[in-house]
Amino acid sequence: MFLLGTFYLFASFLVMTCISVIFSKNPVNSVLFLVLAFLNSTFLFILIGAEFVGIILAIVYIGAVAILFLFVVMMLDIQITSLMVNMKRYVPLALLFAGVILAEIIYLTVFKTTKSNIDVIVRSENNTEQIGNVLYTDYFIDFQLSGIVLLLAMIGAIVLTHVYRPTIKRQNIDKQNTTFSKDRVKLINTKAGEGIQSHD
Repeated sequence: MFLLGTFYLFASFLVMTCISVIFSKNPVNSVLFLVLAFLNSTFLFILIGAEFVGIILAIVYIGAVAILFLFVVMMLDIQITSLMVNMKRYVPLALLFAGVILAEIIYLTVFKTTKSNIDVIVRSENNTEQIGNVLYTDYFIDFQLSGIVLLLAMIGAIVLTHVYRPTIKRQNIDKQNTTFSKDRVKLINTKAGEGIQSHD
């Protein structure tokens, strides 16, 4: 009973934070509500026994993605009025997608899930080990291919955003290693009472 009440508590907080993300007028507040939504999702995953997914969600999304969103939003000068005007055009499309997703959730939770199916679920004491066994046995090729795709995406983003500027001085290791002191140091024998001329 306590676990069920805790689940509904975090689920209600999750719904409220998601609504706050959508309807918040300040983008910074919207990102902060998004972090809170990720945190509530982490607690929900831990409550249902998927602690590995919950911890990964906290580390990846709260620790990296949401903070990146926050920095980007704080650095950009977002015009709220123009954003609200442009957003009104997509309200019918957003309602359509929301209706489709809600219908899928109702179908999966009400019509597809039965009590007999819930009783058959076997909870593993260590789902981290079970996920690792599945990823590195049955889906090993798919897992490696997804890693290669992400690596190519990262390299492509670096190549597309890299701008070569010839005016910037760059270090040449080979040239430095093959340079002798006589090529860099010039000894001048000055006479007493005379300075070094500027052209020297």
